[in-house]
Amino acid sequence: MVEADIEVIVSWSNPRHPDGPQFTEQSRMRAGDRLSFGRVSGTGKLQPGAAPGIGAFEVSDRHLLFSNLTASTTFAIENLEGGTELVKARPRQLDMVIPFEMSRILIPTGTSVSEITVFASPPVLLRSDQATTFSASAVSKLDTTSKYFAVLVALCEPRLRGSSMAAVPSVQEVAERLKRTKQFRGANRSSINYHIDYLADRKLPVSQWAKYVDEGRMHSKREALVAFALRFDLVREEHLSLLPDLKYARVLRR
Repeated sequence: MVEADIEVIVSWSNPRHPDGPQFTEQSRMRAGDRLSFGRVSGTGKLQPGAAPGIGAFEVSDRHLLFSNLTASTTFAIENLEGGTELVKARPRQLDMVIPFEMSRILIPTGTSVSEITVFASPPVLLRSDQATTFSASAVSKLDTTSKYFAVLVALCEPRLRGSSMAAVPSVQEVAERLKRTKQFRGANRSSINYHIDYLADRKLPVSQWAKYVDEGRMHSKREALVAFALRFDLVREEHLSLLPDLKYARVLRR
């Protein structure tokens, strides 16, 4: 949702050719402004104002809108804060609301995927004294100081760090990730599995949810826990501070 000015930061590169040229454009938009973009003939770069246009942004008085002007290409719009959240802008779809404060629009071509990064104004929030307390929420059942919650954060970590396609860590990888803390110094596969089972059986309704979203095909418990926790914001980026401070890439190579 947009109250006044928003800043749209547009950047793209060819991920299959990381040494290739990159171009960055910044545009500041106000309510009522419209910004179209296209692909420059010959270079293939995305650029505001290039014709023919393949997409467009428009700022209404309360929303950031996006239009896909292509005949047959679907664009994916990812939430940069949510890890796995995305919406699709289908061909010829006009004026869809971008529901994320920070988003990345992925535009596929024959050889690469171009990216547009969009930063909008913070959403309008209801005052805390006007909000309804929902005692049945799964959030109220989770103790963020507990060992089981640390296990849940470790499972969610790869996707929280920016990749919705990242693999869910194995039980052994979670044990190695956490045993650097005093609380998990003796962690092993058995102890981590205990917390995973506790989360799945006692804390989060993942079995019922997994059946629902996949038409009967069950996830592994780890996958179901991660999908559920991230979809409903039970684990967020700030919870990564609960994990040991070490280089992330080093953990994943174990």
